[in-house]
Amino acid sequence: MKKVFYKISSTLVVIGLVILLYFFSGYMQNFEMTEEEAAKAVFDYIYSDCDYDYDAKVISTMQQGEMVYLYQTQEKSDLQYEMLQSKDRTEDGQYYVFAHDTRYVTDALSQGFYDEYHTDYAVNRKTGEVLRESQWIETDAGYKLLYSEAYEKAVNQLYFNEDVSDGKMLEEQAARALFYYMYSDEGDYDSIVVRTYKQEQSVYVYQFPEDQEFPCVRNFSCRGMTEDQEYYIFADYTDYYTHGYEPVFTHYHYLTSYAVNRETGEVFREREWSDIECEWLYNEEYKKAVK
Repeated sequence: MKKVFYKISSTLVVIGLVILLYFFSGYMQNFEMTEEEAAKAVFDYIYSDCDYDYDAKVISTMQQGEMVYLYQTQEKSDLQYEMLQSKDRTEDGQYYVFAHDTRYVTDALSQGFYDEYHTDYAVNRKTGEVLRESQWIETDAGYKLLYSEAYEKAVNQLYFNEDVSDGKMLEEQAARALFYYMYSDEGDYDSIVVRTYKQEQSVYVYQFPEDQEFPCVRNFSCRGMTEDQEYYIFADYTDYYTHGYEPVFTHYHYLTSYAVNRETGEVFREREWSDIECEWLYNEEYKKAVK
């Protein structure tokens, strides 16, 4: 009788554990981070080597209709704040995205300030995994800007599903054609160029070895297609940096725009320098292309 009782008891325990594990696994599958929990995960990721307490340092607040998480580290002056700016979730809802800036207060009376942008972070809402979009690495030749392939696959590729099926060039093929038009002798597109997503536009970022001592980063920012879908338009500009503990962004310089024919790959530059006129002249071929 006791053996039967023990068997029944052990069976009930096993069944109970199975049911408990089922509900627990279901709960874990449905568990998703709040935005503040994701911000804490980024904070802990950035300062994993420091004994910083998130709750004691970070203040969440709304600025210009966006949620930001402000804090100061021991190295910062009273007029410097670190800031995680919420960029909301990715379209598939899988990741929270934050921009990391340092805010410098320039005039305490008028609350003037400027922000120095560092990089974006993405936090997986289910696992808490943190992906950093880019970082500066120091090499023998100088500084190089390195982008994360994991971030690109998880976040940026969501925005690159082009709804074009006419058999002509896609956007990245046009960017490649433009690269070789400008830098046919400079290097390999695939080893230099990274595609990322900024301010609702895809941007093709690249840096040449000779730029590393005084870092400058080149960009093709895609402005989309012309209305007849015959050309992609790209804006060419350069980001300039100076040296701090790592390169610090100072300004960007816009040069000109380009139109790339989606059928032939022919490239038209918006403006050309005239040695005769000593000024930039508008290109009629470009004007016809963009109408």
